[in-house]
Amino acid sequence: MSNATERGRMGDRLMEVFGEYAAALDRAGDDWAAVWATSTWSEQSELWWMRERFQLARELTAMANHVFTDAKITQLHRERLAYLAMFPDGPPSLTTPLTERKTR
Repeated sequence: MSNATERGRMGDRLMEVFGEYAAALDRAGDDWAAVWATSTWSEQSELWWMRERFQLARELTAMANHVFTDAKITQLHRERLAYLAMFPDGPPSLTTPLTERKTR
């Protein structure tokens, strides 16, 4: 496996972990974009554990020489949310129109 492939997979995993953290912030009633990088919680809080999990994923990704700034992480998550809003049933498939097309 190439270094570029490893960095890509680790970046994908980082953003997946961040998505879970941002969703937990939303459930808690917080504005994820405003508080994710700066807020602190007690060690008994689910948010503390999710933030620490994200920080660990971020450090591991950085060890693979794939560094994400706070601004880049925020931008990528906003893009993911916009994508999910456009396709709430999942990503479109190229084969869907063919299977729904009537045969003559």
